[in-house]
Amino acid sequence: MNWCRFYSAEGVNGLSDKRVGGNRARLTPAQLDEVRTRLHTYGPGQLFGRDATNAQFWTVSDFARGLQRWYGVVYQSLSSYTRLLAQCGFSYQQPKKVYKSRSDAKVAEFEAQLEKNWSTSLRMPPRP
Repeated sequence: MNWCRFYSAEGVNGLSDKRVGGNRARLTPAQLDEVRTRLHTYGPGQLFGRDATNAQFWTVSDFARGLQRWYGVVYQSLSSYTRLLAQCGFSYQQPKKVYKSRSDAKVAEFEAQLEKNWSTSLRMPPRP
């Protein structure tokens, strides 16, 4: 019970968190600007060829590979990479699941039928 000892010695101020925290910056501000420029200028397909996970959009795994190749930087947590991508102006996008057997024509037909049923259910019956 360290908190008890800290409180006895320093009062309420002894209970405050004194850890420094935060990640040690592994990239200099100049390197971060270079990374930002590379990410906005080139796609992963242009830099990694067929080895890219997605040739058009940056993925965390491609970004991690790029940082290791360019600067020898490796982070332990994926959130460090997503935070860096955010600093470079990119946002995290979750791809939408689309089933292979999905038919756009059947979806449109279903939505039209649903709209028709919805509009007919809202009609008031005539007064007697």
